[in-house]
Amino acid sequence: MTRFSLFLGVLLMLAGPASAAGLLDAPISFTAQRSVTVNGQTYVGPMFHVPGQERHEQTLMGMPQVYILDDESGDGYMILPGLKTYIKFPFPPLLSALVDGDIQKQPRGDEIVSGIPTTKYRLDHNSPDGMHGEGFAWVSKRGVLMKLDGTMTAPGGHKTKVALILSDLKEGPQKPSLFAPPRDMNQLPIEALAPLIGGIGH
Repeated sequence: MTRFSLFLGVLLMLAGPASAAGLLDAPISFTAQRSVTVNGQTYVGPMFHVPGQERHEQTLMGMPQVYILDDESGDGYMILPGLKTYIKFPFPPLLSALVDGDIQKQPRGDEIVSGIPTTKYRLDHNSPDGMHGEGFAWVSKRGVLMKLDGTMTAPGGHKTKVALILSDLKEGPQKPSLFAPPRDMNQLPIEALAPLIGGIGH
């Protein structure tokens, strides 16, 4: 697995809401500021959610990026607006498990995260590709994943520390165009994008 694909998998694994049913099933529409930290490197940007779909925006190495996730199709899109290019990808196995709700959630009490009441859960899951994810998740009473702190372990034993926290969450309707697949852009394979996002490669 390349560092690029691992980064992509981490970002998607942490993407936004979670409920007892699955990752993208929070029954409310909202926006929030999302902060993801991977092995000490933090990525910050806005996110947008409607039931079954999400959009994440961030800047990596000075390059704007957009991620769109669609639960119904099981597809995601990574878009580089400045280069008018995108890649389409299936959900990684660990994300698929979270979307399907196929993960153990052990409640560990209630806590306040960014001013919102949540329940803290212990997570532990092995995905079909050999990845192992474990840690803690803080889920709001409305079904939104407000915080996550955990570790991903690759089949070879390499560990990646990951964390997520949401802030400034605002409920409300979102524009459908935010979740539309890219149009009038060039599609590239995932391997071609590694050098375009700051040399994240093997």
